[in-house]
Amino acid sequence: MSGLPIRVVKVGGSLFGYARFVAALNEWLAEQPPAVNVLIAGGGKLADVIREADAAWGLGDEAAHWLCVDVMGVSARLLATLLAESRWEAAWDGLLELLPASDGRQPIVFCPVQFLREIEASLPPRPLPHSWSVTSDSIAARIAQALSADELVLLKSTDPPDQAADRPPYVDDHFAVAGRGLTHVQFVNLRRFPRA
Repeated sequence: MSGLPIRVVKVGGSLFGYARFVAALNEWLAEQPPAVNVLIAGGGKLADVIREADAAWGLGDEAAHWLCVDVMGVSARLLATLLAESRWEAAWDGLLELLPASDGRQPIVFCPVQFLREIEASLPPRPLPHSWSVTSDSIAARIAQALSADELVLLKSTDPPDQAADRPPYVDDHFAVAGRGLTHVQFVNLRRFPRA
């Protein structure tokens, strides 16, 4: 058992368009205190396509939510492909088994699709709403809660506002609820990396 803290890191989907993304993420990770890093990929432009389709054709909250969850699976695969040294996990039970044995040197890219479809709704205190008020920000917070993570980090493409970084529009509308009870939440503009 490693005994390392657990750090859930939401990688904003907008970062996939950043030419120096991989170098930036690797530099940022190398600067962090030792922890088991569980990476959650945001939907980015792929989720924007679903949002546009919903606006054009009225898909409805439920359908749009699950389409965006599926998009997060694609984004997770993309993230794992870009980070060749990472470990891939798509099963919640598999993730729970990996955490105690991890030495923290290899980040874990977690695909949350199975967790969201089969596990999340049964966990306290209440399930995530299936609406546009929830994006990968709140999903990462929910996963951090479920893992009793020591830290949640949201990697974004912009600096947080001077005040109320945990409020819209910097994060989704549900984030303040989803992140309730998390002891350490950090917001990072990853486009400030790499520094060299």
